[in-house]
Amino acid sequence: MAGYQGTGTRFDEHESLGAMIEAERREHNGPMLGKVVAYDAKRQKATIQPLLSQSFDGVKLRAPELQEVPVQVPRAGGLVLHKPLKAGDEVMLHFAGRSMDAAWDDGSDVDRHPGRMSDLSDAYAVPTSTSKSKEMENLPADRLHIGTEDGQSGFQMKDDGSFDIKKGGDTFLSIFVDFLKAYKDHKHGGVPMDPPDIERANQLLQRAQAMKAS
Repeated sequence: MAGYQGTGTRFDEHESLGAMIEAERREHNGPMLGKVVAYDAKRQKATIQPLLSQSFDGVKLRAPELQEVPVQVPRAGGLVLHKPLKAGDEVMLHFAGRSMDAAWDDGSDVDRHPGRMSDLSDAYAVPTSTSKSKEMENLPADRLHIGTEDGQSGFQMKDDGSFDIKKGGDTFLSIFVDFLKAYKDHKHGGVPMDPPDIERANQLLQRAQAMKAS
């Protein structure tokens, strides 16, 4: 078993090497969950509390809050998908292999020479992974959903290209279809619509219903 050598311990170079490797591994920071304390949407930076603690003499100490943590926001080609992080939201923290000071500041190269490696100072947050307590049980299994966590409101699309926009139990295309039906069946002064107008309304109904994700 790796451990520190004492005066009463026979010197063992393999054990000493093992202790050095173990100590080095303990200083390596891998991905871990954290909670948002505060988020600056204008700068895409957050204060994050890592979900990490250690006990010393029976006293549990939490890792310090990480300040100015860059938040990964999907963007490309002039388009962006922004998520409005709130206090208490969970994120996955990753730690860059080298100091990211220059890269974060102006996109300069990272210096590969020895320095900070997988350090808490070089964390960035990805707002995707969460603990089991945050599982979303009501998301639709057969379509893309961009909306509320309960799956009841937002934009939804199926793999056949059909889509809809939901708000609670109602949808935009359902409202549009109902409007077309009312328009088609409308009588002005007791006189029904002309057959060509009814035909055009029926064609619009068919097109709207074909687009609607049922």
